[in-house]
Amino acid sequence: MRLVLSDIRMQASMWLWTFLCAVVGAACAAGSVIAMFTAVSAARAAGDARMVSASIALGGNIVFFTLLAAVGIVASTVGLTLTTQRRDHALWAILGIPRNRIRSILRTELIVLGTAAGALAVPLAPLVASTTLSQWTTTGLDLHGATAGFQLWHVGASVLSGVVPCLLGGWGVTRRAAKTPEMRAFRDLSDPPARPGVTRSVLALCLLAGVVGMWIPGLGLELEGGIAQRTAFAFAGDLFLICLLLLMGPWVLTPLMRFWTALLPSRGVAWHLAVQSCRTRAARSVATVLPFALSLSFVGLFMVMGNVMPGSAAGLDDVLVVLGWVFVVSWVGGLAVIALVGRERTRDSAIVSVAGARPGVVTRSTIYEGVIYAGTAIIFGAISIAVTSATIAVGAKISVVRVLDGLPWATLGVLAGVTLVTTCLALALQAARVSRTVAARALRS
Repeated sequence: MRLVLSDIRMQASMWLWTFLCAVVGAACAAGSVIAMFTAVSAARAAGDARMVSASIALGGNIVFFTLLAAVGIVASTVGLTLTTQRRDHALWAILGIPRNRIRSILRTELIVLGTAAGALAVPLAPLVASTTLSQWTTTGLDLHGATAGFQLWHVGASVLSGVVPCLLGGWGVTRRAAKTPEMRAFRDLSDPPARPGVTRSVLALCLLAGVVGMWIPGLGLELEGGIAQRTAFAFAGDLFLICLLLLMGPWVLTPLMRFWTALLPSRGVAWHLAVQSCRTRAARSVATVLPFALSLSFVGLFMVMGNVMPGSAAGLDDVLVVLGWVFVVSWVGGLAVIALVGRERTRDSAIVSVAGARPGVVTRSTIYEGVIYAGTAIIFGAISIAVTSATIAVGAKISVVRVLDGLPWATLGVLAGVTLVTTCLALALQAARVSRTVAARALRS
């Protein structure tokens, strides 16, 4: 335990961003859980069975998507953090610490971070719960005066919401970190090649089975529930497909980024440097793109579904009722990843400067990286909308043109613009800080 606490203290600047993501994820997930159980309790006290079912269905979806986003974001930040510490772990192995012991130490660090994040989320979770209940009331749900006052079980819900994403997101990452050969850790400065691993492969096969299992009845069978049931199956298949593509991010987002950047003609040295940096630092690029791709694809899926289902709406306000906290977790995660790799980007910029690049070229190439990240996420979101529109249109037995025509394109355009501005602004701030850094000092550190 002493080594665990000492390592966390020594690497505090790196763990800070993972900790921030864990706090935000724990607050949003625990707040959603509190809101769901508060609404269910109030509905049961009032004898409203219909509202009990509605609260469980809506709250369960919000908790599931929020936890899913938190696990994905924490996995990205833990992966980047442990990659930068691989030489320290190699030293532990050289000093005689068994590899299974290294793995246990790293997982204990994640439990400590998750517990601390959950404890910090305790006062934040009721605020999230109150906001969630207010959103539900705005949409027309009768919550019978439910309010999210503090109760003792909220502490347990917050701590669990902090620990679970850390453990699930970091389980495979810690196993790979403990197994990295010592010489490779000291020799290779570039990112190690991505490998699916057993857990990811099994999970991917399960998601693929979910896609096929949902699409067959949704797209090809006549069901007793009619069009509504077919559409629901098609929606579930699309949801599994998006989760599958994001799970296999290194083999989906990286080729997508390479493809669309190769289609653009060269726009000078700065653009060339940005493209090569994104391709070479593939793990960093995928981790940066993933949160924005996740939020854009989920929002697109729900807007398509809201546009097709009778009595539903495809407006941003309606989508935010389910995905609002996913949006918060994803955006914080995306910014945390950009900040997390700041030191590595500073060193890369110093190498380019020493090689003779002018400061303006380095600054523009850094901002262009933000354009590439945002562009990849936006294109992924656009492809997701195209696929989900086609499949849900088949399930609902309407034309794809009608589905696409009913989508709020202005809102989707604003979301794409916000993504572009967010990544470019975050990297512009890093570029400004890098411009004040002495190259020789950055290379020595």
